[in-house]
Amino acid sequence: MLVTLFRRAASAARTLALCGAGLLGAAAAAAAPGPAGAVQGAQASVRELAIADYRSYLAEDHPVRQGMRRFAELVEAGSGGRLRVVLRADALPGTPAQQIAALQAGAPGAPALMLVAATGLAPLAPDFALLDLPYLVQDHAQADALLDGVFGDALLAQLAQLGQARGAGLVGLAWWENGFRQITSTGAPIRSADALRGLRMRVIDAPVFVDTARAMGAEPVPLAFADVHDALRSGRVAAQDNFISQILAGGLHELQASLSITNHSYGALVLVANRGAWRGLDPAHQALVAGAAREAGRFQRDAARAQARQAMAQLARSGMDIHELAPTERDKLRARTAPLRSSRLAQHSPALWKLYQAHPSAR
Repeated sequence: MLVTLFRRAASAARTLALCGAGLLGAAAAAAAPGPAGAVQGAQASVRELAIADYRSYLAEDHPVRQGMRRFAELVEAGSGGRLRVVLRADALPGTPAQQIAALQAGAPGAPALMLVAATGLAPLAPDFALLDLPYLVQDHAQADALLDGVFGDALLAQLAQLGQARGAGLVGLAWWENGFRQITSTGAPIRSADALRGLRMRVIDAPVFVDTARAMGAEPVPLAFADVHDALRSGRVAAQDNFISQILAGGLHELQASLSITNHSYGALVLVANRGAWRGLDPAHQALVAGAAREAGRFQRDAARAQARQAMAQLARSGMDIHELAPTERDKLRARTAPLRSSRLAQHSPALWKLYQAHPSAR
């Protein structure tokens, strides 16, 4: 019964999306062309949708940029060229919260579509913070099963419901990913759960990440990413956690000797659209964009995992000592963080938590 209700909620959200939101480029023509202007009319009928990521520093071969290109190809091909996705290399100014607020409001310069970290949506819909909980998602197979199923649809549906209530906001289209967070350290790799005890570790400045590090036994030091290099050089912190691609792209391997594969937190991305602008698309194009977003999301997740393997090999060649935490030691960390999961889960939707528990991948 619970699953049926959430399927209906997700279906209703999709229907809402197919009646609603994404910022259209100025290429859309307001007036129909006359017979003498057939060529001009055909050109004017092309509509542009701008897409951006919340980060401006991504290389062109980054999995997110690969996914954006794939999304653009699918939309243009599926629309027969009547829709064109424009890939922006810049990002909206400000913090993630300020970026999301600008996208919601359709502020000047805001794109139609943006990739945002799931954790950034938590102030709007608190259940999006569920995915940040330590060891809630334990591997890629579980991530795919949850996000591509009723659990993921139910989360996206919450954005549609918020927008309907407020008359503005966002439409959640698909799940992409940053991947799993790992730990780098100055000395030897972390080979046991006990090796984390007392380790001064930089974490994202958000309660769930601070509490996770503390529950694992480390001494969390919340810092913005821009401050990580200085903190490592000065010895203020001896470790930090991040995605493998970010460890390489951010040059953290130049300051840290070891990489420990802990998979302690999963970082999901959400492709969202400005709700008011999404309504500028007809239902057929909305369905096309939504389908392309999901297909491109699956493509991007595969690309992210492939690049993580390549990045790990590159980090090893650079001299990093890489160690994958043994399952028994990972189980110890999962047990240590169980009270945190329990206390945080009490703050979230009981129905959503039941969907998670009911899924065969939850163990």
